[in-house]
Amino acid sequence: MTVLPWKARCITVPIPAVRSVTLMILVRTGSRFEPKEHNGISHFMEHMFFKGGERYPDTMAVAGAIDGAGGSFNAFTSEEMVGYFVKITSLRKEIAYDVLSDMLLNAKFATEEIAREKDVIIEEIRMHHDDPMSQVSTDFHKLFFGDQPLGWDIAGSEELVSSMTREDFLSHHKKFYYGANCVIVAAGDITPAENETLCSKYFKFGAGEIPAQPKPFEKLETSRIFVRERETEQAHFIFGFSACASETKDEIPLKVLSALLGGSMSSRLFHQIRERRGLAYYINSGLATYFDAGFFQVSSGVNLSKINDALKYALEEMDKVRSALVTPEELTRAKENIKGHTDLALEDSRRVASLYGMRELLYSRIKTPEDIVAEIDAVTAEEILAAAKRYFQNDAMKLAVVGPFKGGPAFFEETFRL
Repeated sequence: MTVLPWKARCITVPIPAVRSVTLMILVRTGSRFEPKEHNGISHFMEHMFFKGGERYPDTMAVAGAIDGAGGSFNAFTSEEMVGYFVKITSLRKEIAYDVLSDMLLNAKFATEEIAREKDVIIEEIRMHHDDPMSQVSTDFHKLFFGDQPLGWDIAGSEELVSSMTREDFLSHHKKFYYGANCVIVAAGDITPAENETLCSKYFKFGAGEIPAQPKPFEKLETSRIFVRERETEQAHFIFGFSACASETKDEIPLKVLSALLGGSMSSRLFHQIRERRGLAYYINSGLATYFDAGFFQVSSGVNLSKINDALKYALEEMDKVRSALVTPEELTRAKENIKGHTDLALEDSRRVASLYGMRELLYSRIKTPEDIVAEIDAVTAEEILAAAKRYFQNDAMKLAVVGPFKGGPAFFEETFRL
């Protein structure tokens, strides 16, 4: 890693025996960094960058440059970062630098394009709301975090999207798209000297002083249960507990526990809920961590008449892991599962760029595959039990459900005495 004169960090990860390069630009912004009246602008701006700049003045010019070299490109927005990437043959790698830098540095944010893209984003919001799996996730975030940035929809609302102006985009761009707030990663068939030269040539961001900081997380009082009544064939639910923030001692034990509970077809939840009892097609667990907050969740889609049983048996599994040590065999299998998935992911230069870039962007600490393996191997059954006892408290559990339930939250309060 080197630091460019305008403070952008430039990371190179050479990968032997590949003939491609992924160039990824990560920016420390996202829905956590937005004021309420501009919720969704980070995601909206992600769309707008693909409308062109100076050298590539419109969408067709941007797409044509990458497509003409046989490459692929995309972007993503999360709560704490936005990313843009191009994967392309190493013989044409400079095109990636040229196109991405023009998009990010010279975006026009034309009023007519903003107006047109509002309709596109509104349809995207509606698409996700029509999908009960996506909707229950949005509902759970809102239920869990309440009325603060971590509880808001990353895409914003139809009303807020409709109200955004060119001046809003220009202000957001100036506030977040500067060198110290960005990490540039190239992974694949490229040398550090090549990457540094191309970054210096193309990515001349304004300097800024320090990376942007989000508004601190507040623990707000919210309801424990939210039920969205909808005529669906399945009931979809997510329940969860408060967990640790990123880069804290319990993060890795909880990741191993998540793999053990619901991370594979041999996990406890999959075996008990799907294979043994046939209650659901999918059931899984996951840990979400942020700068200063986190949660552990279990999600599933079940037959309407069997949601009581599915929740009951899932909660029993949560009780088991906070009551007794996991077995040595389970612990080994969960660890090897994570390490194996990590190795498979590292066959993709885009995943490699993400691995090295995201940790540097968020925590100023690059984490190598060797670091990940060492952390996973060091986890003990005692650490997992202690973390489960610390966080999996029934009186602090939150539950979001989407399905045709007429009784609302009272139905679940009565059934499970939550």
